[in-house]
Amino acid sequence: MPEGREEIIALLALERAEGIGHGRLRSLLEFFGSAQAALAAGDWTEAIGRRPHRRPGRVEWAWAAEQWARLVAEGGRCLTAGAADYPELLRQIPAPPPLLFALGPDDLVGPTVAIVGPRKASEYGVQIAGELAHGLVARGICVVSGLAYGIDGAAHAAALKAGGRTVAVLGCGADVVYPAGHSGLYRAIRERGAVVSEFPFGAQPDRGSFPRRNRIISGLSLGVVVVEAPAKSGSLITVTHATEQSREVFAVPGDVRSGLSAGCHQLLRDGAKLVEKVDDVVEELGHWRLPGPMSAPALAPEDECVYALLSREPRHIDDLARDSTLPPQDLLDALLRLELDGLVDQVAGKRFLRRLR
Repeated sequence: MPEGREEIIALLALERAEGIGHGRLRSLLEFFGSAQAALAAGDWTEAIGRRPHRRPGRVEWAWAAEQWARLVAEGGRCLTAGAADYPELLRQIPAPPPLLFALGPDDLVGPTVAIVGPRKASEYGVQIAGELAHGLVARGICVVSGLAYGIDGAAHAAALKAGGRTVAVLGCGADVVYPAGHSGLYRAIRERGAVVSEFPFGAQPDRGSFPRRNRIISGLSLGVVVVEAPAKSGSLITVTHATEQSREVFAVPGDVRSGLSAGCHQLLRDGAKLVEKVDDVVEELGHWRLPGPMSAPALAPEDECVYALLSREPRHIDDLARDSTLPPQDLLDALLRLELDGLVDQVAGKRFLRRLR
C-alpha cells in the first residue's frame, strides 16, 4: 500500500467516513490497494458485501488534512498497518488499529512486556511494579503501560529512571495529557520513549476508549504482567485481550487479605504464570524471541574473565573468588554488571550460573 502524506490523509478521511469500522476499512484497503483508490471509487459493493454500497457522499478532507498538520507540528509519526515500520506483534492481533499515532523517538521495535494494575495501588504494588520495570529494561526489554496513576505510572517512571525504554498507550489523542497529573511523566516519555494512540489528535478519553487502548497494550507486548488487580479491574480486560492474542499472562501474588490481590490470585488459579522476580518473566518468554535478536553486549575485559569462570551449574561466590584474579569487590561488581546484562543469574546460597549469550 502506498504511504506518504496523501495516502495517510486519505486513510484518515476513509476511517472517519460514516459506517466504516475497522472490518470494512480492512476490506476496502485489501480490495482497492489504497485509501486513495477506495475513495476514488464510487461503488464499494464488491469490496464489502453483496448489498449495494456506495461511497459516502461526504468525505471530511479538511479534518483529515488538519490531523496531518497537527501530526507534523507535534513531530510525530502515523504508522499504517501495511507499512514496514508498523509494530509486528500488533499487526498480528485480530483487528489491529489501521492507524497508530506515535510521538517520541522510540521506534517500537524489539521485545516488549506490559506491566498493568489499578490506579489506586498499594505501596507494595507500586514497589513491585518499579522493581519489575527496572529489571526488564536492564535486560533490554521495553516496558509498555497506559500512563494511568498507580501501577502504570510506577512502571513508566522506573523504566525511565533505569535508562530504559518505555511506551505509553493512551485512550485519547497522543497529544492529550491524561491524566493531567502525569504531565511531567508524559513529557519524559515523549522525550525518551514513545506515546502512542489509535485515536486522532485532540480526542478526549471516554469510558469506551480504555478497553480499546488495553487491546493495544497487550498487542504490543510479548506478555502482560498484572501486579495488582481487584476482582473487577480494568487490568483484567487487558488480560482478556492478551489471551485472545495468544500472549503470555503473568500475575504477582499479594496479601490474601487485600482486595487488591483478588484478581491476581484468580489469574493464578486460572493458569497465569507466577511472578516473584523479573527472571520469572524473562525465562518464560525465552521461546518468544523476535526475529533479529538483540546482540550480546560488549563486555569489559574483567567481566569477560568472570563470565568465563561460570557455567550452567551454579558456582559459589567463594569458588569464584578463589579462581579469579580480581579483588573481592571488583568480582562482585563484575557479577552485578553481568546480571544486569542478563548474562548471569544469582540463585540461593550466593551461587551464580551462566546464561547463554
